[in-house]
Amino acid sequence: MKTTLKYPGLQNQPDHGESRGWLFQTIRRFLRAQFGRPTGFWGNIVGKIMARTPSNQDRIHWTISLLDIKPDDRILEIGFGPGIAIELVSKIASEGFIVGVDHSEVMVRQASRRNDRAIRGGKVMLQLGSVSNLPKFNESFDKIFTINSIHFWNEPVDCLKELWKLLRPGGLIAVTIQPRSQSATDATTKEMGEEVAMNLDRAGFSQCKLEIRQIKPVSVACAIGIK
Repeated sequence: MKTTLKYPGLQNQPDHGESRGWLFQTIRRFLRAQFGRPTGFWGNIVGKIMARTPSNQDRIHWTISLLDIKPDDRILEIGFGPGIAIELVSKIASEGFIVGVDHSEVMVRQASRRNDRAIRGGKVMLQLGSVSNLPKFNESFDKIFTINSIHFWNEPVDCLKELWKLLRPGGLIAVTIQPRSQSATDATTKEMGEEVAMNLDRAGFSQCKLEIRQIKPVSVACAIGIK
């Protein structure tokens, strides 16, 4: 059965720009698509914006702090974008192995340049793929995380079930999400986060809990579960 997360503030909010005309709407849809899957010239620009935006940096550092990374951890990130989190995590898991999967060729190239030394040293591997069509892995992971990507997944619970299979017993998953619509509030974040936590439970994770961080322009949520 197909399960779709509501994610209020991202998918179901009224479009207050409707009265601004078709050009505004066309540009808005284009930018939304680029942030979901950067491509071409504009995708490169979007990747640079992602890498430099303070709120993105804050979400990344906060999420990583919740992972309790050990030096020898095997870690998987879904939707790594320009590779900022991959770079930070690879330094913490100094004796571990970091894998990233992203469905944007542009982001794979940007992240590969940013993590070139770690890739050449065999500490990091970045792959083109998607959460609904994951590559094959020889070993399980200690930690899996994803930041602001789950709202682009077509069947999130089914995808979470597949990620459950990739974790070792006792492994941890962290799913961070922050609403980006103009009408979003801290209450929106809480509702979204609770829905993600509920779907982690549906996917088979245990001890599911929700963490909230107050940042601007609106708070960010991270749902955590254990295999």
